Amino acid sequence: MEVTRASRTLRRRDEKRLVRIATEAIKIQFPNPERLGCPESTALKAIVQRDLAATDAEDVIDHIATCAPCFDEYNRQRQRHVLRRRAGKALACVTGLIAMGLGWHFLPSHKTVREQPSARQSREPLLTATLDFHNRTVERSAEARQPTEIEVPHVRRALLRLTIKLPIGTEDGIYTVQFRADRDRLLLNATGTATWDGSAEALVTTVDLRRLAPGKYVLALTNDGSWWRTYPIILD
Repeated sequence: MEVTRASRTLRRRDEKRLVRIATEAIKIQFPNPERLGCPESTALKAIVQRDLAATDAEDVIDHIATCAPCFDEYNRQRQRHVLRRRAGKALACVTGLIAMGLGWHFLPSHKTVREQPSARQSREPLLTATLDFHNRTVERSAEARQPTEIEVPHVRRALLRLTIKLPIGTEDGIYTVQFRADRDRLLLNATGTATWDGSAEALVTTVDLRRLAPGKYVLALTNDGSWWRTYPIILD
């Protein structure tokens, strides 16, 4: 995975441009004006609300990614759903951020190996990188269902502003992000906030991977602590 340095203004402009290009590409490559094979609106609504108990949930997700009308309808339903939930979550998110800030302020000056230094404390530049899992299912971890033909993503060992594109149906909120040597051995812990960017749920966090050795790792994510999504990655 190529990692580049970019200013905040450039990064935002490029991100919007990429979302626009992806949306137009779906319209050109998968127009489907006759709406052949399209699921009912209730099925799209179930994906938006993470109601994935149906046995055809994975087929619906695959169809959304290859059908311009369904992708547009999914975006509309997703935006309405996010607006409804955002009002209820705003107070909880602000309270959580304040608690995190107070906790960080009162931490002792001696840092453990799991704590993340801020970008201002580092002499090295903050680089950007993206991991794209938005076409994966939200039901199970990537380790459990990822086809062997899908290439494991590579990430540079650097101080990163990391954007993680989460699977369709994932919720907004504050997430815990972990890098593990295996499924159970924790090496690095961070937090980030996920929001809808118009095409996928984008989780943004800052991680310092410079101390980790090159090799295979497990990226683990959770927003409520009840269950974890895990993905294999390779650090270069």
